[in-house]
Amino acid sequence: MKYPYDDIVPGFYMNKVHWNSIKPDGKVPDDLLKELVDKSYNLILKGFSKKRQQEILNDL
Repeated sequence: MKYPYDDIVPGFYMNKVHWNSIKPDGKVPDDLLKELVDKSYNLILKGFSKKRQQEILNDL
């Protein structure tokens, strides 16, 4: 996915198809940054077993 921000680039040390890096200089709007973090968190969470997902969610 291509974003209209120069500060969002393919992940530096990661699979560039699935990961982004965001330059922390404040040019990416906070609402977009939060949306990207939330999507990433949910994708990672789904990779765990249902039992482990529940343990993680209970610790919040």
